[in-house]
Amino acid sequence: MIRQDEQLHENKNTNPPPQLPPLNLQPHSFSSLPDVIVENILARISKCNYPNLSLVSKRFLSLLFSPEIYTTRSRIGTTEPCIYICVERFKDLGLKWYTLWTKHAHVETLTVDNAQEDDLPNNEYSLVPLPESNSLPSSSVRILDCRSHTWRDGPSMLVARRCPYAVFLDEKIYVFDGCGEDDTWMEVLDMKTNTWSPLLRHKDAVLEEGWLNTVGLQGKIYLITKINYCAYDPKQGTWEVVEVHDNLGYLGKLCVSVIDDVMYSYSYYSDNLVWYDSKCKKWIDVKLSNFELLYEWRMVNILNHGGKLLVMWLCNFEEYDEIEGWKLRCAKIMLEKRHGNEVWGEIEWPVTEVKLPELSERFNSLVISI
Repeated sequence: MIRQDEQLHENKNTNPPPQLPPLNLQPHSFSSLPDVIVENILARISKCNYPNLSLVSKRFLSLLFSPEIYTTRSRIGTTEPCIYICVERFKDLGLKWYTLWTKHAHVETLTVDNAQEDDLPNNEYSLVPLPESNSLPSSSVRILDCRSHTWRDGPSMLVARRCPYAVFLDEKIYVFDGCGEDDTWMEVLDMKTNTWSPLLRHKDAVLEEGWLNTVGLQGKIYLITKINYCAYDPKQGTWEVVEVHDNLGYLGKLCVSVIDDVMYSYSYYSDNLVWYDSKCKKWIDVKLSNFELLYEWRMVNILNHGGKLLVMWLCNFEEYDEIEGWKLRCAKIMLEKRHGNEVWGEIEWPVTEVKLPELSERFNSLVISI
């Protein structure tokens, strides 16, 4: 009886399993996916590839330039720094804009169109160029949407200015100088309300003795001139002279960047990067290794690039090539504090060389995370 049961059990186990009907699997094309999925995929791709991807189809073009994809990039943490370079050309040819992607060492000429009035850019992704330095005084302001690379007119300043200085701090743009009128020497643009308001100037005329740099730091605006160092507190509406010195004319003009609440600049006196020690109130050389390539500079600009110092410089006139243009060199430097009162810098990746196609008198740059 037991053997018969075992045999029946074995026969049950040896029966073949029932056959399931074959699955009718059809391959899905990328175009059949919903927009929300395609957008999520595209948001994970570097923005430097967007111009080529936009040529794939009208659908890609629409998704790549939609505001939603940048919201997705911010939400999933795929934003990346893009460097915008503004070059002032010789012979009063005006300004020209370029974008630089350091991952690919590639410079692109920025082709822009005029935007419609209802296509207002998000402040988070906008640049606000003020009147260019080689132009006549002007109160006009142009706003560039960095997502679609379109321009629109911004609210006009209270007075016409030529070559003003500007600082962006807490959703406001502070503009100084360039007009010579005491009552409107300084004004501020509220980016939320799109309105300009006048601000009181510093009573000390020493501010007129040669400008060098403006920078926002710890909620204040710092103005660095050749002979003093002042701070403006926007919340209190007050000025103070932080430091008076003999001559700071050796610092690079418009060449100050802030990383971890420390100011960095470039010294023409020591041909080196310098940092500001707020305790002893002086500029100190950054200790660098294998950075002698910077000695062949003509113009230097430094930026905060993801917590590291990005140094860019145009080479000497002798290296200009009529066919290839200017050689713009870039180096990213990792900074580290050692021994209490020393800042050391180490080049993170080899010096990258890119080419600007036109002869330029000077250049400026800034980083936007997008």
